[in-house]
Amino acid sequence: MPQLSDTTPAPANQQRDLHQASPAGVLPAADRMRIAAFLATHPNWDGVICMPGDATHWAQISADEIVSFQSFLSARLANAMDAETGFDQTALSDSLSRPDRIAAHLRSAEVAQQPKAILCHLIGAELAAAKPYWLGQNIALLGASPLADVYAQALAAQGLPVERA
Repeated sequence: MPQLSDTTPAPANQQRDLHQASPAGVLPAADRMRIAAFLATHPNWDGVICMPGDATHWAQISADEIVSFQSFLSARLANAMDAETGFDQTALSDSLSRPDRIAAHLRSAEVAQQPKAILCHLIGAELAAAKPYWLGQNIALLGASPLADVYAQALAAQGLPVERA
């Protein structure tokens, strides 16, 4: 019987879902193949790949393997709160520096009718949680959507060089 999934660490170039026990997660086969396509054009690349989407995945890459990954539901939560795609530096900074206040930040943005702030508060809290992944790493951002543009701005606001693909 063919194996339908793998566990980390694992090569990127497999057309199967990738599972991880801690933190618990599933990297869909389609996203795994996006990583493989990036690595095919960037030989010997090590670092972190961010793939914004309904579930945003941060994958740590070393020696052409996905060593670990972390997934976030920031975009899905933003959509549920009727957020708008756009960049709000203040919201990003507030939640990056105080992710423990995310619920208060979101309520404040909701009451003040700042739909772009909602998304950036969520991305700020996500960046705070994902900091062990991206700090001091090469970063590649896969995607050409308006959401990916906001992630690129958020990472650039941290002074991080980001390769877009």
